[in-house]
Amino acid sequence: IGDSDIRKDMQSSGMRTIIFPDQSPAQILNGYPKGTMPDEYTGGVGKEGVENLRKFVEAGGTLVFLNRSSDFAIDQFKLPVKDVTRGLPRKDFYIPGSILRTELDTTHPIAKGMPQQSIAWFEQSPAFEIQTDLLALTNNFKIIARYPSDPKQILLSGWALGVEKIAGKAALVEFTIGKGKIVLFGFRPQYRGQSLATFPLLFNSISN
Repeated sequence: IGDSDIRKDMQSSGMRTIIFPDQSPAQILNGYPKGTMPDEYTGGVGKEGVENLRKFVEAGGTLVFLNRSSDFAIDQFKLPVKDVTRGLPRKDFYIPGSILRTELDTTHPIAKGMPQQSIAWFEQSPAFEIQTDLLALTNNFKIIARYPSDPKQILLSGWALGVEKIAGKAALVEFTIGKGKIVLFGFRPQYRGQSLATFPLLFNSISN
């Protein structure tokens, strides 16, 4: 599926799930400018595409956002969640590519068959905090994975600066929107196509 498909009415497309790969919100929304490459590869989903995606999920579809693309969903769908890493200077927080410990809610279908403790590949990734002050909007979410509340327990391999800023924060969240759902992955579950420890989370998010 391409941006031009999303800019069209998707209600009769027959699709059940759309996955957005790791990409910045601006790239998803606006894409490459015309003239920088062939026309079919320019432009993003645009405002029209955002509205079509909203209708798609409200009608029962599933949108899955991986890593940085989660910020696009937060912005465009006004989700009651904050990416606590957004805007932090590198001198205060920087995890360029490390393996972090996660704690899973194994009662949730997306974590089916997973152990209670798992891992995530964190590479310039978001971490989520539900905005509980928006009481009317916070009944439609489930936290499926979070980082340990003890900062010393988070890093498993690699290095991390300012890891305490994500302690206890969510790494994987599901929102119910109308008849459908939006799933935010705060990491890359398919990293290099070798992420056997997190593939089940991605596959379950598609099948459920």
